Amino acid sequence: MRLSRADGLLWCCHVRATLDNIEALVPAPNSIIPSSEPIDVVSAISRARALPAYEPSVPETEFEERFPLPFRVRAVTIYEAKRNDWVTDRSYWQFLAPFRYVSPVWGPINIPKDFYTDFASVPPILHSLIDDDSPIILFPSAPHDFLFTQRDEDGTRGWISKTKQLTLTQVNEVLKEAMSFCGADDVTRELVFNAVEFANEGIRDQFAH
Repeated sequence: MRLSRADGLLWCCHVRATLDNIEALVPAPNSIIPSSEPIDVVSAISRARALPAYEPSVPETEFEERFPLPFRVRAVTIYEAKRNDWVTDRSYWQFLAPFRYVSPVWGPINIPKDFYTDFASVPPILHSLIDDDSPIILFPSAPHDFLFTQRDEDGTRGWISKTKQLTLTQVNEVLKEAMSFCGADDVTRELVFNAVEFANEGIRDQFAH
């Protein structure tokens, strides 16, 4: 489903109002990455039929400037997830090589080899517009998840380097910005940005202030 800009903005307001009543979207403080609720098979099939096809938003050369390294991951088994005490309601992936997103605002964001991610955890209310493994969010979710990772020494998040920490809003802006290079239109980017802003309000103090 493709929305006009006017309809999209109205839908964005509707989503924001609905999110205010969904406590389940707020992640547990000790979770690696915010989770999304499971859905049944019938809903999944209906959603798949409704999902739009996307078109590149920038030339391939520009995309490769923003994501210059190969995207190499392996799937984590449920046994490995349980050994790490991760919730097993989703799939996890391990980077087999370093990955990088080059932001025009914040510069390079380097995801190290062996970093674990569950990629995008899209709130269920947005599944009719964007899925967890959509091409417009798959690559952008890597730097976003990396910036959400808690630092071992103090449990804080948002570290773009050892000396620079971003606010929660800035981290979510990284996601929105990266999506602009992967085919996401303005309305979809705003929907996702507002959703992740709300969903993670409870851990805002773990980021820069």
